[in-house]
Amino acid sequence: MSNPNSALGKWLLRDVLNLPEREMMTYDKLQAIGLDTVVIYKTDNKTYDIDFTRIGSYEKFLNENGESGEEEASDDDEE
Repeated sequence: MSNPNSALGKWLLRDVLNLPEREMMTYDKLQAIGLDTVVIYKTDNKTYDIDFTRIGSYEKFLNENGESGEEEASDDDEE
């Protein structure tokens, strides 16, 4: 991992979400703190915004975009 990614990961996981070293973030842990998604938006070539969304946001996104949330099998998967 590059230094900028390392710094971002440390800030996001350790400083913002208070996750201890060597502990993985899971969906269950996000739900326990009332979140279900971390969204990163690129606003221009040098600027990004990060939002933490409440439980239900992911399902709402899927519904609004006509998606089921399940991966469809590709031709390669049917071998």
